[in-house]
Amino acid sequence: MSLTIFLAFCILGCDFLLYVLFQWIYGEKHRNAVRRRAKGIGRARVVSPREAAEATLRAFSPEAMRSRTGFY
Repeated sequence: MSLTIFLAFCILGCDFLLYVLFQWIYGEKHRNAVRRRAKGIGRARVVSPREAAEATLRAFSPEAMRSRTGFY
């Protein structure tokens, strides 16, 4: 009985160590990369007056809107 409990604790300990190892290897790298990318996205881009005049909104045709939404 005590051997069974000891083996169960050993297996749970190994599982916990594997979880910590994978978090250490894969967890932090991904999170830091996302933070770096998000920090770069927040920067304002300077737009010249010419680019601002050329950037106009284009409206969808009614037929395209109906086919995109699935409402007929």
